[in-house]
Amino acid sequence: MDSIRISSGIKRISINDDPGRVIEFNPSDVVFAERFYELVKDFEAKQEEFKARAESIDAQASEMDEFGLPANTGEKLAFVREVCTYMYEKIDYLFGAGASQKIFGEVLSLDMIGQFFEGITPFIRAARSEKVSKYGAAKGKRVMK
Repeated sequence: MDSIRISSGIKRISINDDPGRVIEFNPSDVVFAERFYELVKDFEAKQEEFKARAESIDAQASEMDEFGLPANTGEKLAFVREVCTYMYEKIDYLFGAGASQKIFGEVLSLDMIGQFFEGITPFIRAARSEKVSKYGAAKGKRVMK
């Protein structure tokens, strides 16, 4: 029987060189690209909301508790937990259920989320720009003669 090979375009990325912590995605998949750009827009909108809430919480930090910590430390921690949980849900939406667990383990860290997006974005941009350039180069060419 005759056969053809079709490349799936799946990108496998290990986290911290750990073969047990691998995420897979297809940056050339239109659905993935739509979700990624939707996520970027959503993050930008949420960033303003989160910034305003953080500033409000910080403005109330002048009072100290009996341990010498800001009296609203619990509120600050709850807010950071909320932001991390939101981001992890979005990462799971984009990369598949359980991706945030593979990436971050049990740690809730805004810094780690930033590191993840700084590390993964170049892979996505490179694949998307390669796809777009292919379509531009194919302009005028016919698939079937």
